[in-house]
Amino acid sequence: MIEPIQQQLLIERIAVLGDQQAYKTFFQAFYKDLNRFAYSFVKSNEAAEEIVCDVFVNLWKNRIRLLEIENLKVYLYVAVKNLSIKHTNRNSRNDLISLDELSVEISSIGAYPNPEEICISTEIAKSIHAAIQKLPPRCKIIYKLVREDGLRYKEVADILNLSVKTVDAQMTIATKKICQSMNFVLGNAEKK
Repeated sequence: MIEPIQQQLLIERIAVLGDQQAYKTFFQAFYKDLNRFAYSFVKSNEAAEEIVCDVFVNLWKNRIRLLEIENLKVYLYVAVKNLSIKHTNRNSRNDLISLDELSVEISSIGAYPNPEEICISTEIAKSIHAAIQKLPPRCKIIYKLVREDGLRYKEVADILNLSVKTVDAQMTIATKKICQSMNFVLGNAEKK
């Protein structure tokens, strides 16, 4: 991610000057996280790429209005969410998909350079990943947006049309369930 000051400078260069290099830098800064977010809805790499590209094409077409957007990061996530739900509803027999029906994938945690630590951290990462995958869908997507994408609770609340208290409660549930799962895993490892 880019720093807020750098982001604001890029936005101004895009909106005022039509700077394609600034647009490219902005695109590269957000593409990966937005693509992963779209994929959590549509479960297709091609569809996720298309959705994110559509959002950025619309951003470029309407670049003159960029300075009017209060929080562009939230705006991008909401746009991706809306297009993803639209895509999912179009390609689904169900009329509406809710957050509780989503299946969200969380990317795995990186390892340390030391071979012994790699082995240990890989096992722990697998356990954490398994615990995260067991979270309820809404809890999982909120956890992903906060922990993986680095969004603030207020931003997640704005993106998902929830209250900040709901996001906080869901993060508490996620953390508690992951810790309980890890205590179970570590407790079993100590018994061996």
